[in-house]
Amino acid sequence: MRWPVTEPQSKIDQWISSQSTSVVVGAIVAVGACVYLQHRGSRRRAWAFVYSGVVVLILIRFLVAEEVGLDLLSVLGFAKTIAAGLILGGAVAASWDSRLGRNLLIIGMVSTWLAAQASTGDLIPVSTSSIGEPAWALLLLTLICAVACAVTDDSELRISESEPGVAAAALAVVTGLALTQRILSSVVDRQENPPTFSGWLVMVASTLAVLTLTWFCVRRLDTTSGSGGFLWAATAVGAAATTVFADLTDRFFLDGDRTSPLVIAALAIIAVVFGLSRSRHRDRTIAGLALLAAIPLSEWIFDGEHELALLLRIVALGVGSGLLLGSVLPSNPVAATLGLTVPFTALVFMSIGQHEIETVSSTYVQHDPPSTYVEYNSEVRAYVDASEPDAAFRAEAATIAYAYEAPPRSDGAALLMCVVVVATGIALRRRSPVDTPSPD
Repeated sequence: MRWPVTEPQSKIDQWISSQSTSVVVGAIVAVGACVYLQHRGSRRRAWAFVYSGVVVLILIRFLVAEEVGLDLLSVLGFAKTIAAGLILGGAVAASWDSRLGRNLLIIGMVSTWLAAQASTGDLIPVSTSSIGEPAWALLLLTLICAVACAVTDDSELRISESEPGVAAAALAVVTGLALTQRILSSVVDRQENPPTFSGWLVMVASTLAVLTLTWFCVRRLDTTSGSGGFLWAATAVGAAATTVFADLTDRFFLDGDRTSPLVIAALAIIAVVFGLSRSRHRDRTIAGLALLAAIPLSEWIFDGEHELALLLRIVALGVGSGLLLGSVLPSNPVAATLGLTVPFTALVFMSIGQHEIETVSSTYVQHDPPSTYVEYNSEVRAYVDASEPDAAFRAEAATIAYAYEAPPRSDGAALLMCVVVVATGIALRRRSPVDTPSPD
């Protein structure tokens, strides 16, 4: 919204598509990094992976400050997710053996996952993603902490060895799940909007395919480590967040003040901490699943225009995630890394939720436009992606996105996500293997 895009529409579509594909690559790298680090056994090497990934993010932050084309942005996007994979795999490998480390990672992953989505739509300069680059303060603080951990960590403490077959199973599962999600999400994205009957058939079939594949993957993990329950739990969290994320995106097209992502992050942290604390001594799986299942159903009562209701749903999502994930934490760091990538690679669920936003794109040619904000009437608004008249003049065409003030929400999407949460809950409760880490 703050920089001109002069590329043809086909290249813009390729760039947008590459962002989802890069997430798949990052997830595979995260599990692969954790497998490698567990095999090597060195905690200091794990922290080296973390600060190496942060250095890559810092370099990317420098590069995107210049005017770059979409091809380079796509390459930088892949480098960014690979760096994120190194950070996640290294942090889990180095910290998962302690209860404090496990809890802090769960808190950090869930809360920042929510806060990042809340940033969608903010006016940003050139970036590799729609939420911009990480803040300088966050990058530098992470780099300092990672280096300090590498220096001060006891070299005699080794990462616990994995059970036989876990590494190969986890790599196969993350590759199969992530690629399937990416392929099916692209099929869902191509459906008409609002979806027709055939579109709904495609979305339901894609959801069933994901659940079926997850069931096979859980069985594969259970035969090697008994940690497949964490995969089901992460799938439920990703499904429950679908309508919340769609409403967070809708807020960009609605009038009124929006809650700061920092406030949302603080609420999410408090909610996840509460959920984890309640699941420390008792199994809170049912309570967590009930909260997560209620979140999509609440869409029938409230929508994205009710900011307070949206914040309450975010709190419920944080508490439910803490209760559910805290009740099924695996002892194996590789299985944990796999589970923590699932909310990011749940691309089918995200596509179904975002598919319900009533938006279309078209090409609009106007040299020297009077403003970057064009209002046609009280129901439709248009936004131009060039912020200055001379910038728009240099572009052959400017892309305009039309958004209705009150985009229709689909009861079907909410119901479908609720069914997914219930199905994962049933599968989770029917599992025979139970992998609960011993208290520290």
